[in-house]
Amino acid sequence: MITLDLDHFRARILQDALTEATADYWEQRARDFEAAAPKIGEYHGCATRDELNEAWTRCHATAATCRAHAQLIREGKPEDINADVRDVLAEVA
Repeated sequence: MITLDLDHFRARILQDALTEATADYWEQRARDFEAAAPKIGEYHGCATRDELNEAWTRCHATAATCRAHAQLIREGKPEDINADVRDVLAEVA
């Protein structure tokens, strides 16, 4: 017979969902920065080629940093169950 600590199980499910949501947030931020990078054919106003290249490089470097952060979050699983998670579950119990 399997013995299951339901309180711990609920807390683990919620903590894992929050961890995954946080990683997904950083993945979305990476896509946002890539989308913000200057693209060929867009109107660039008075920006010089060097300024556009710098902006492109900056946007893609920031996107890479966001993705690295998301990966670190995912590699940290299973993350310890946060005290806030336990408090919320205690309130709804």
